[in-house]
Amino acid sequence: MKFSQFLKEDALELALPTDVRSAIIDKGGKIYQVGGAVRDEMLGKVSKDLDLLIVGIELKDLATLLTRFGKTNLVGKAFGIIKFVPTGATEEIDISVPRIDSKSTGKGHKDFEVKLGKGITLTQDQLRRDFWMNAMARDVETGEIHDIDKKGQTDIENKQIRVIGAQAFKEDPLRMLRAVQFAARFDFTIETETMKQIKKNVNLIKTVSAERFQEEFKKMFEKGTPSVGVDLLQQTGILKKLFPRARDTFSVEYDKLDKKGFPAFLAVLLRGHKSKDIQKAMKLSNEDTNAVSDVLKYIAMRDVDSDVGLVTFIKYSTPKGVENVNYALKAQRKVDIDYRLNSMRRVGKPTSMKELAVSGRDLQKIGLRGKMIGDTLYELLIHAIETGKNDKNYLLSRAKGKYGKS
Repeated sequence: MKFSQFLKEDALELALPTDVRSAIIDKGGKIYQVGGAVRDEMLGKVSKDLDLLIVGIELKDLATLLTRFGKTNLVGKAFGIIKFVPTGATEEIDISVPRIDSKSTGKGHKDFEVKLGKGITLTQDQLRRDFWMNAMARDVETGEIHDIDKKGQTDIENKQIRVIGAQAFKEDPLRMLRAVQFAARFDFTIETETMKQIKKNVNLIKTVSAERFQEEFKKMFEKGTPSVGVDLLQQTGILKKLFPRARDTFSVEYDKLDKKGFPAFLAVLLRGHKSKDIQKAMKLSNEDTNAVSDVLKYIAMRDVDSDVGLVTFIKYSTPKGVENVNYALKAQRKVDIDYRLNSMRRVGKPTSMKELAVSGRDLQKIGLRGKMIGDTLYELLIHAIETGKNDKNYLLSRAKGKYGKS
């Protein structure tokens, strides 16, 4: 199959123009497309990835060559990766040279012992990857697929995730979570021996950095079927290792969660944990942490089904937290917050201080000052909700009777 059948020619030309490819070939290099895009094509999926591997040229020589045709950035020098933007283009692509990864090192397994060199072959580079379906390469010029013993294509046909090598999970424990993420994403199974290896090495998952863990967990939720992923996390023992009080069951209802509802997903799944513990384990942003906290608070509130309870929850929550509660309610086909607020408005009940018939300025006129204004407004809001009386004269009379000056 020609490359043009795999990736539109104009896309390839924009990413790596003909003159650049010719210069690489003249230098003795071979150009391959690698990674997820080759796998996705086999799956009949559209991929935005374009990762290229150049075999037969030293990294520094390749960087020098590419500089003649655009901007280069050796951000991944230790890993043999060059960020390249051709002259006249705006999008950058990853261009790498073959490497051998012996094992991950350092805190959180963020770093690896890497060997680079002109003599490293395509096959050696393929063998350092995680799963056979991700180890295929396509010759850009001929379209030929390089797939060791056709293991990648076989696994895709059999819809299974199969690890490369017995030491793969020891070298990088994150691969255990990646196996789950891919299975949930593509509706694949985890091959029997691979599953055994995950269970055998599951204790190592706690050594993975929070940032790397969150990235794969988020992909599982946003790109996959969450209930499938959670089931596999439980089967492998990964979930209990990371979150001992995680729920034993996870309803398929939550597969319908809006893909922006990652905090809701975490809160429902990990409701036995405090939001600060979840934040620490996943290095969540402050905004997401607060949203998780709000969903947990909603789940725990006893009077949240009352109008007063709902308004109190909203008052002390963040907008993203309220949004994520809505995602969770809608996924369960329960009456969501917006519907409940509109129902209150239809019978004349205020849902916030903005909808209250009296304002802070009105309270100033009857002599209230400072903190007392806010406290009184909130008390009047609760009273108006409970009684249905949101009348300015009535509420001012009540405020005068309790707090005002005659």
